[in-house]
Order: sequence, then C-alpha cells, then structure tokens
Amino acid sequence: MPERLQKWLAGQGLGSRRQMEGWIAAGRITVNGEVATLGAKVTGHEKITVDGRPL
Repeated sequence: MPERLQKWLAGQGLGSRRQMEGWIAAGRITVNGEVATLGAKVTGHEKITVDGRPL
C-alpha cells in the first residue's frame, strides 16, 4: 500500500516526518532519479536517495 514519502522516510529512522518534509522541500530526496515533491506516494520498491546516497 503506498504511503507518503515523508512518513516512509521517517519510518526508516532518518528523522521526524517534519524533518523529512524539510529535506524533501530542500531537494535532498530523489525517487527513481527525480527530485521528490511533498505528498509523493511510495511503496518502498522505488530507488530512493538522500543527498545522492541510496537507501
């Protein structure tokens, strides 16, 4: 089931949902090579990177 990217990232232990929203807004997160946007939905099967480093 897809969930919001910021919630998924927080669930990975990277920080709070609010902190993840800031990272997304700053362009630090990409999903399948595209800069992520707030509210994007993910399943966890995508290629997600933070500052160019894969998760």
